[in-house]
Amino acid sequence: MTTIAIDFGTSNTIVAYIDPQTQLPLTMQFDGISHLSERQAQAVATIPSQLFIGQTEIIVGETVRRQRLGFTQPERYFTTFKRDLVADFQPPDRVIDGKPYPIAQVAELFLTALWQRVLAQVQPTKVILTVPTGAFEPYVTWYRTVAERLELPLPVWVDESTAAALGYAVQRPGSRCLVVDCGGGTLDLSLVRTHEVNPGTATFVQAEVLAKSDAYIGGVDIDIWMVEDYLRRNGLSRSRLSQVSWLTLLELAERLKIRLSQEAEVKDIWFDDEALMAYELSFDQAQFEAILEANQFLERLRQTIDEVLTAAFEKGIQKADIEQVLLVGGSCQIPAVQQLLVAYFGRSRVRLDKPLEAVAHGALALTQIATVSDELRHSYAIRLWEPYSRTYTYFPLFDQGTRYPHQRAEALTLQVAIEGQTELRLDIGELANTFEAEVAYDSAGRMVSSQMNRDATFRSLSRNQDEICLARLDPPGQLGIDRLVVQFEVTAERILVATVRDLLTQRVLVQDQAVAKLV
Repeated sequence: MTTIAIDFGTSNTIVAYIDPQTQLPLTMQFDGISHLSERQAQAVATIPSQLFIGQTEIIVGETVRRQRLGFTQPERYFTTFKRDLVADFQPPDRVIDGKPYPIAQVAELFLTALWQRVLAQVQPTKVILTVPTGAFEPYVTWYRTVAERLELPLPVWVDESTAAALGYAVQRPGSRCLVVDCGGGTLDLSLVRTHEVNPGTATFVQAEVLAKSDAYIGGVDIDIWMVEDYLRRNGLSRSRLSQVSWLTLLELAERLKIRLSQEAEVKDIWFDDEALMAYELSFDQAQFEAILEANQFLERLRQTIDEVLTAAFEKGIQKADIEQVLLVGGSCQIPAVQQLLVAYFGRSRVRLDKPLEAVAHGALALTQIATVSDELRHSYAIRLWEPYSRTYTYFPLFDQGTRYPHQRAEALTLQVAIEGQTELRLDIGELANTFEAEVAYDSAGRMVSSQMNRDATFRSLSRNQDEICLARLDPPGQLGIDRLVVQFEVTAERILVATVRDLLTQRVLVQDQAVAKLV
């Protein structure tokens, strides 16, 4: 039996498998599309999450970067598409050779090309896929659809932070670990505790997620902020740059950011093809940290840590009880990020063993554990329209942190909204406070970013934002009379189900009807 794990990332993607001889996780390397990253002491084979739509073929990974295809024909070049999928707003379809390419299709093309490379090397019997801690239902639904189309064998999903915690701590039952996953597009924190399933036996371990928090911000934003800071310091205008110049500057910024993980001051040369002039880009640690503070990156990290610690405290867990702080993702290699976490938890508890591989390797630990005990990542509510105030109100169903399976203690009693109503329709969705870097696209499809915003977000679970029809009324309902009682439950498989009883006829109209798959 061969199990592989795929960590689909904003900047890089990693595929790993269990070595049949040593039973240790190993990262797969693919000729042409893998890049050996040397940000760690040992080179790691990452696959750049980049795609180029050629006239006759789809090109992905390191080949796109090495041949600089994004600079020769930028209109055919795609990157950060995983981040766009997770976000509320997605960029408009790009038309290439007369054919529209939605961002969801671009991401699927990338995963399809990757899966073909995997099959050329091994024949997996099980695939474990990781998703961001704060991913909403549409992203997970999209991923499940892709898995079905690719016919992935026995696909299993686990959130990225939990996977990383399992990778670090699966052999240490009872440990409490805080995973700080700061990647290219998102910041995810997850506090996890492991247990022995059978006392005295360390073969199987159960992972319990105690608290989670996340933000839509990452290394992609940092690259943009660095370029914007450079342009501002040198009196240059963003509007006069060509798309190629903008991509070139972003590439330079990323390269300098990586070097700043190990050097106090870095420099490089940018040649402006439009003005036929060469400029020097230079940053030192003080300037870099000032950029992070000015754009609230470090403040958001502090807030996210505080949110997790507050949730842990409510469960009787003190900061001192956290044994390890595990850093995951390329942005965790930024010295200012490490210094902030050391200031919070002390140097002895902060670990940076394998930031790029921890998620994929940890996901493989699911083959060695019995279960992963999890909780709902978001609150769920029914959205109701108040005709008099002309505003929406929200009736809570399940709170964030609720363990599942779980049945709502109180049933919901409903009346019809209009005389003679014959159907019960509800708008059920995810309700969460989100922190996002404001993202916009110009006419050429170039992404720009500014400071973070906080927003209370409702995302409908129904397709195309249509209300979910739970039951039909016969006879029709009358205004002002209680007509239906609805009992909601979340199953062990995270399925939201409803049972509906008609108070007028005393008949059960719906019994355990599946409403939506929760994430």
